[in-house]
Amino acid sequence: MAVPFPPPPDRRLGSVCAALLVVALAGCAEDPGTGTGAAPGAGPSAASIESGPAVSGSAAPETPRGSPAPSGNDVAPYDDTSTRDAAGAFGAAQRLDESLEAVVEGPRRGTTGERPVRAAPGTPVQVFTLTLTNTGAAPVDAVPWSFPVAVDGEEPATPVFDDSLDVPMETFPTIAPGDSASLEVAFSAEHDADLAVRVFDSTTPDHYVEFTD
Repeated sequence: MAVPFPPPPDRRLGSVCAALLVVALAGCAEDPGTGTGAAPGAGPSAASIESGPAVSGSAAPETPRGSPAPSGNDVAPYDDTSTRDAAGAFGAAQRLDESLEAVVEGPRRGTTGERPVRAAPGTPVQVFTLTLTNTGAAPVDAVPWSFPVAVDGEEPATPVFDDSLDVPMETFPTIAPGDSASLEVAFSAEHDADLAVRVFDSTTPDHYVEFTD
């Protein structure tokens, strides 16, 4: 998912503000309208932002904990404006398009560890394995299929990344003809929640294939 995320706070903010003091004599003075100081480093500190797990290949960049969902990761075919092209059971293969076939296995129920991304430590989650197989005659760039959505009824569950659960922040590679690739995906949900997983191409998110228990 090639979506930029907010960079960490600029550590040169203090020196920039000091330079403004020299030039304008009021670069960091008290704001007369609010009564609050504009001290160097105002805003989130570097220590307050925790980055996500290391990623490789075409994986997504680091994501600060508690940040909004990256575009594509919460793209929503979970309302009545979207079309369900097919539905099947967990563990059974379903065709996604003329070249790709998908299997969703799970759920594997767990609890987040000490450094999850987009969840607090100790959050209950459900983990699924999404496997794509290229049944066509040409390589397929499978990155757009890397962002499944899980729903409980019609309510979306937040995707979670956690190395302690073997759910790194990564995407599918290009899949050669006849080859398969798997991706571990996790969602914040109570262990007794009845989740359905919807797999879709994020470039056309109004169509999906749904997997249920």
